[in-house]
Amino acid sequence: MKKILIISYNFAPRQSVGSIRPTKLAQYLAAAGHEVDVVTAKPYGDLDHSMDNALVLVHRMDCIDFRIVEEKPAAKNQTVSEPQKNAAAKKTGALRKLKKELYECKKIKRSTDFAREFVKLVKSDLERFRSYDAVISSYGPVASHLCGLEFKKLCPGVMWIADFRDPMVLNISTRISGIYRRRIQKKVCKKADRLVAVSHGYYERIFDEEDKKKASVVYNGFDRADIDTSAVEPDGEFSFTYVGIMYDGKRDFSPLLRLLTELIDEGEVSAADVKIKYAGTTFGVLKAQAERTGFKGQLVDLGKLPRTDCLKLQASSRHLLLSTWNEKGEYGVFPGKFLEYIMIGRPIVSFVSGDEPGSEVTAVMKRARLGVTYENATAEEDIPALREYLIRDYKAFKEGRDAEFSPDAAEVARFDFANTAKSFEEIIDVK
Repeated sequence: MKKILIISYNFAPRQSVGSIRPTKLAQYLAAAGHEVDVVTAKPYGDLDHSMDNALVLVHRMDCIDFRIVEEKPAAKNQTVSEPQKNAAAKKTGALRKLKKELYECKKIKRSTDFAREFVKLVKSDLERFRSYDAVISSYGPVASHLCGLEFKKLCPGVMWIADFRDPMVLNISTRISGIYRRRIQKKVCKKADRLVAVSHGYYERIFDEEDKKKASVVYNGFDRADIDTSAVEPDGEFSFTYVGIMYDGKRDFSPLLRLLTELIDEGEVSAADVKIKYAGTTFGVLKAQAERTGFKGQLVDLGKLPRTDCLKLQASSRHLLLSTWNEKGEYGVFPGKFLEYIMIGRPIVSFVSGDEPGSEVTAVMKRARLGVTYENATAEEDIPALREYLIRDYKAFKEGRDAEFSPDAAEVARFDFANTAKSFEEIIDVK
């Protein structure tokens, strides 16, 4: 058995998607008999203790959280002329970019502060930290891999596994933060003993040919212990459910909203039956998509819910909605929500925006027979298939039958968190 240290800024009971992978990895490695310690931040915001585990020793470092609140000056009652308004409007775009750049730089500063505190922790008991067989740093934020870099300097004999849940550099990265992130990502890939990405697309995006010699793909997973779906009653509605952030509309359900409205107009589907349920903090984005498409069904805003309630909501729904993207410079996106859906075992209706066809999500959807998928890059063939699916399933709904769903059990089993932990065990055992 091994002695393993996990470094992850995000960890239970912090209620975030980024907490799930490192938390489950720690739990399953501990359950396999390894001695697992975790260094993380003290949790903030909404907390969820459903994933707490007594087998894992967690050290939580004091730090300021990554939510940066800007103080806004009080509004002044004054008359503004039209020329002044126009001049202000011209500055809006530049000011928005500047504010975003400053925001990203502040987040980087928080990450370096966190890494500085981590160094103090390691130096306070250097022999103990040098006794680990392996350390796993889980990105993001940048803080986790900065700690990995510092740990490797102080404890060079310990295997360092850099786990990338996401690439450090995205299309939405600002100029200065993008340069910094690209430099740190390259440095991490060079210094780490082993590299891990959560999808084949990320593997190709993050690692160069030299990096790939020590890199692996280890998908995110699910844990059936999180919910007993057999105990959840179906809502009995022609429902579609999405839980999560809409990323300013980058998650786009417009094709579904538009198609459902067309079917309603044609009399194929009744507006009174169609219900789209949302839980999260960005309902306004989904509402705007519905308004642009003239959606005539029902939109239900359930607000932000605890994870256990989110799982029950999804398990009760007839369909689960998934949205991701596949585009030049940003392909291989493999949402953690997708794995949660696979665990729940309800039909998935998947949407992939972007101009690159053949996303990894679509490949898994088809291979595991998880539902129906639409890609913007292949809309001409996908829209008719989605339309046919909706008509066929609505007919089944009106006849009181369940939605058609026969996933490939062997393919689904690949994504169990027990297999995720086994993959890390194999990586650690490689000499």
